[in-house]
Amino acid sequence: MIRKIGVLVLFLVLIGGSAGAFAWWDSLETTENDVTIGVGEGVTISVDLGTQTDGNLVPDGVIMKTEDITSSAITFNVTLDRTDLEEELDLLAEVNNIEIDGSVTYASLVNASVDNPGTIQNDSVVVTVTVTLDEPEDQTEYNAIKNSDITFDVTFTAS
Repeated sequence: MIRKIGVLVLFLVLIGGSAGAFAWWDSLETTENDVTIGVGEGVTISVDLGTQTDGNLVPDGVIMKTEDITSSAITFNVTLDRTDLEEELDLLAEVNNIEIDGSVTYASLVNASVDNPGTIQNDSVVVTVTVTLDEPEDQTEYNAIKNSDITFDVTFTAS
């Protein structure tokens, strides 16, 4: 009887620990893309695409493996540090400083489009950055970007 109770307690501890660890990791992913900006002030977020996706980014039209993706959409929940505004503000979201493995040499192959509502007031808005790759011109470009780390900055400004 004591053995059965011990096994049951161990089982409950393992389940509780797994749920707690999942909740902790889940909260890290959620908070990573929450952005709070001040009126008239810019905030720049550095993004490492590898930590935001579950696959390898490849150009559209290539032969894909199971872990390959042709685009990656990253969402940001943007809020102002004030909630008492009477008028909407213009919201600007810009992608810059694109690098592949720390170099700008082939950064022109990376496309980042921003889906931005354009204004913000007292409620949060969602801004989505979608990243794709152009097909390299030759084997040298392909070898330089294959499975490489893509990083960029997203700057948010409300004015």
